Amino acid sequence: MKHLRLIIFMILANTALSAGIASADGGAFADENFSATIYLTTDYVSRGISFSDENPAIQGTFDYTHPWGAFVGIWASSWDDLGYSNDIELAYYAGYSGTVGGIGYTLTANYYTYPGAKDDGFEFDYVEIDTLLEYTIENTTLSPTFGLGYSYSPEYSWEDGSSHYVHGMLDLSLPKNFGLGFEVGYMDIEGNKTTPFGSGLDGKKGYGYLHWKVGLSTKLKGFGLDLSYHDTNEKDFFESFYGYNAGNSRIVFTLSRSI
Repeated sequence: MKHLRLIIFMILANTALSAGIASADGGAFADENFSATIYLTTDYVSRGISFSDENPAIQGTFDYTHPWGAFVGIWASSWDDLGYSNDIELAYYAGYSGTVGGIGYTLTANYYTYPGAKDDGFEFDYVEIDTLLEYTIENTTLSPTFGLGYSYSPEYSWEDGSSHYVHGMLDLSLPKNFGLGFEVGYMDIEGNKTTPFGSGLDGKKGYGYLHWKVGLSTKLKGFGLDLSYHDTNEKDFFESFYGYNAGNSRIVFTLSRSI
């Protein structure tokens, strides 16, 4: 509970600060440039993997976006750290979004931190660079939006060497304010510290896997509702790696509220 209170306090404190700044100035510090969102989810799933031991998690973001497209933000989530830290994940990020020829692009630099993590021969914190391209076919049935993203870390968490992540997305606008989303991704991790000397997949160092997701979302009374199905192609490996069914198929429900 103390971790949940810390995350909620951080989100609310940053929101109150942004409101104070916004009221004192205009333009770049206008109210609409600041936002915060709280998420309650039945499982913290990222790239097909459960990072909360298949248990519920509380999450939140606080963001500032400049009218020209630059942005900065903070992300926080509870998670299951396997006994190595304080069950809190924090990420600080900054980036830029724009459009060229109808194609939207976003470039983001992320720094993930794990407060209180033990010095057990490896470093939890890591940096990751994300790129994303999106294109929407407007004025057509379902207004499909196509996305293609790539993420790279020179030294992934646990000092696990380089990581590469590629994913494709398709979002459709359904009637009655519903959205239907599809995602397929491939994650590849070098595995220097966690799976060295042939202890990774197929008797090699490191591991790579596919994941896929289908989600249905809508908004009701100011709340975001999302029901999604996740799966991976390496269930047995992740069960032995994490000690629980981290990569198994699962259905996740997430309730969110932006303030």
